[in-house]
Amino acid sequence: MKYFLALTFLFFTICSHAQVKIGDNPNTINAASILEMEDTTRGVLVTRMTTAQRNAIASPPSGLQIYNITTNTMDVFRSDHWESTTYANTDENLVYVYSMDDLPAPSGSSITLDANSMYIFRGIIDISPYYLELNGANLQGIDPARDGVQSSVSGAILRSTDVSVFMQDLVVIPLSGTTSAYDFKDASGTKFCNLFSGNSVIEIGIPSLGVGQISGFIAATIVKNYWNCADGLKVDGNMGKFACAYTFITNLTTGAGIEFLGSLVIDDIDLSNNYFIYSGNTGVKLNPSAQVDRGRLTTNMFRDVGTVLSGVTPYDIGWNMSQNTNIPDTRAYGYIFTNSNAESTNFLTNNTYAKVNGTTSSVKLLKFESVMNNRLTYKGMEDIIANIFITVTGKSPSNDASLTLAVSKNGTAINNPNHSTGLMVNNQTFTLVLETEVDMSTDDYIEAVIKTTTGESSVAISDLQFRVRD
Repeated sequence: MKYFLALTFLFFTICSHAQVKIGDNPNTINAASILEMEDTTRGVLVTRMTTAQRNAIASPPSGLQIYNITTNTMDVFRSDHWESTTYANTDENLVYVYSMDDLPAPSGSSITLDANSMYIFRGIIDISPYYLELNGANLQGIDPARDGVQSSVSGAILRSTDVSVFMQDLVVIPLSGTTSAYDFKDASGTKFCNLFSGNSVIEIGIPSLGVGQISGFIAATIVKNYWNCADGLKVDGNMGKFACAYTFITNLTTGAGIEFLGSLVIDDIDLSNNYFIYSGNTGVKLNPSAQVDRGRLTTNMFRDVGTVLSGVTPYDIGWNMSQNTNIPDTRAYGYIFTNSNAESTNFLTNNTYAKVNGTTSSVKLLKFESVMNNRLTYKGMEDIIANIFITVTGKSPSNDASLTLAVSKNGTAINNPNHSTGLMVNNQTFTLVLETEVDMSTDDYIEAVIKTTTGESSVAISDLQFRVRD
């Protein structure tokens, strides 16, 4: 009976005060606390379980807490999902996004992110009908196939202006025919746009405007991305460098995989090891008025693409292409000739080379030009070792005449190697053949030259074949 009375007294004491204290100094309790635990040698031990055991809890209420022994984190159930609060509090600038509630409140159509934060997306977050104004914030997912953002907003889902962009392991899903993934702009020319590994643009049955546009930036770098959408990426503005590597582009139904717009002014374009896998349409497109100083395409794969290149060729000045499927490798090549030439080549001084005279025609000029007779000028931007092949045919101007063929570079004859006839009789037909190599840089030019060592005043060279290649 006395135990019953004691328990009854304790019950009414607890209910009357609505406060409980466990541990040291049990007679004092904080006025704001319903339960207080005080000790200097022991802690509170909450329920410990694995992730699988946690997920098996039926209908957990918001606020339920456990210690996850799989991830070694304190987990709390929030509305409709579990959160690892240990991760969330590790760094103050990390914001874990499980739903729209974890993002700033919309203003108009925009959700403007905190410039000092890294937003880490867990799951696909539908922000329709809004878009994210990055505002200098960084975006990241944990699982690039399952973490990201989708919206049906008109225009781009992710936008930024005059700030650097960093993204990794994040999928973007446009949900309407008027929606694209990106619209990143930098008019200052001082910011960077980095779309690192694991970023994707994917449609889920609804054709969209595709990847979107990047404009400006001192450097834009896209590495190991995946685009499975109706249209590819547009590049525009005044830029320093655009590099895209190991990106998989598939299922395009309009436009080009990568398109450089007409108002683009850029120093360098570098496309390497990308995969363009779709039927029809265009692989890489350069619009006519775009200005590119240097461009390079290396080991890109084009499968079933209708037009691999548009607006640019492997032989355009400033471009270098090698080991791409369905694209010839870049080479420098020039071929000029004259047949049945009646114009004499005059020797002003004995044993001094004179340029072979005659009106020359061109067969093919790739990174070379020939704006003067018997002259090939290199216009490429990379230094080359030019292999030169020259043949000349003519008739001896006198008895005991001897002629020597050589090549000159930038107006100066190269004495060795050369090819000489030996002594000939008058009107004897001769052919001289010269093959050699010369280092050439931009705007260097070469010419076929000939000299006499026996005092003749002129010679008629009826035929000239002049070929050079890198």
